[in-house]
Amino acid sequence: MLLVAGAVVSAYFGYKLMGWWVPAAVAAVTLTLQAVSYQGVLAGGGGVGGFVQILAMSAVMSLLMYYATFSMGRSLGLRRRRKRR
Repeated sequence: MLLVAGAVVSAYFGYKLMGWWVPAAVAAVTLTLQAVSYQGVLAGGGGVGGFVQILAMSAVMSLLMYYATFSMGRSLGLRRRRKRR
């Protein structure tokens, strides 16, 4: 759910033509929230290694997804801006 919400937020910021740093900031916030929600992995016997692997894969997946949706939103925002002229 966090991945989808972050993708929507990233696409919106792309549509509003924000800077290219925004998807990385959204990914950082999402990764922080995921770290809080994945703390059960530490207690469940997965250990720190499993926790780090989950967070690393989540970070890569979030960055890819957020930059992709940001680019789509930016494309739509630029197209809308050109039509107004």
